[in-house]
Amino acid sequence: MDNSTLPVNLSALNESLKYDYDHRYLTSPDFFLPEPLSYELKTFLIVIYSVIMTGAVIGNLLVIIVILGNKQMRTVTNVFLVSLTISDTLIAGWNMPIQLGYYVHNEWTLGEVMCKMSTYLQTVNVQASIFTLTAVAIERYYAISYPLRSRHVRTATRAGVLLVVIWIITLLLSMPSWWIQRTELRLVLQLDKIPQIRNAYVCAEKYKKQIYDVVHTFFILFLNYVIPMLIMMCAYGMIAFRLWIQKPIGDTGARPQYLARSNSQKKRIIKMLIALVIIFGVCWLPFFAVQVYHLNHDMTQEFRVGLAIVHLIGYSNSLLNPIVYGFMNGNFKKHLKAMCIKFRKQSSFRLGRNPNNINITVESVM
Repeated sequence: MDNSTLPVNLSALNESLKYDYDHRYLTSPDFFLPEPLSYELKTFLIVIYSVIMTGAVIGNLLVIIVILGNKQMRTVTNVFLVSLTISDTLIAGWNMPIQLGYYVHNEWTLGEVMCKMSTYLQTVNVQASIFTLTAVAIERYYAISYPLRSRHVRTATRAGVLLVVIWIITLLLSMPSWWIQRTELRLVLQLDKIPQIRNAYVCAEKYKKQIYDVVHTFFILFLNYVIPMLIMMCAYGMIAFRLWIQKPIGDTGARPQYLARSNSQKKRIIKMLIALVIIFGVCWLPFFAVQVYHLNHDMTQEFRVGLAIVHLIGYSNSLLNPIVYGFMNGNFKKHLKAMCIKFRKQSSFRLGRNPNNINITVESVM
């Protein structure tokens, strides 16, 4: 290809940008910034992202407040759920706004540190969520299979210590996402009355060799999805067998009515936890599938649209989790309702003691 076929003069381009681009690199599809998403898709993403972000932050904060604000709710399982809600809150409050801005502006404007930080924290949050769900599955299996022995081991304090360990491990295992993520230069052709060229940046993974990309992608896939999902499937499969097929599990000296009520409560909790696992698996499966697909396919415009959609599906998990708590956890609904009533009474009491309100009332009567 000669200079006449290029959209710009190569010598002028190198001189203006102070780079020495050759013909082969200039004609590469990775040289120019991709076309922006359509106006309709941007509008759709802004609306849906805003709904998910708002609902997820409010919903997960309510879960945290209800669990930490009521001693009766501070069970071992709920301690793990607090960790899950923290991950969901960070995804909705940190990752989603940044990702939405990236899609809308079509270029990265936050610098290299934020490029690394955003991807790193997304990996940490997703990994912490799946590790927490796996820990809950193992804890539930141990509690139901060995009810007497587990009473001395399963405490809220030990669950908190285990969560600290999980987050530390997650922070360490996610470090490759920090090192491989960086900003890369692209060019933007502005074909107005006077054609202009300007620099722009994208936030992308950069590997020295293609094999490293393959290894890292499958490492993340198996560590953050395949292995945890297999462990949880086995754990909940054995739990379901014990609760629904075998005889009721409990103290041999306990009354039949107590055992029936206890096992009914356990079944409700297990149904809720299985729902959380299924929702996580369904929401994040498209994202991991697209990551594998990208290994042998270029970043086309159609691929970018698909990536925006699978990101949206994955992020919706952060909104669905607190909805599951509300619909499938009777204790949570009861304590949330009690908390709202208490807050309303306190607000009414403070309002009634306000001198300004008293004066207004007296004047209106007179």
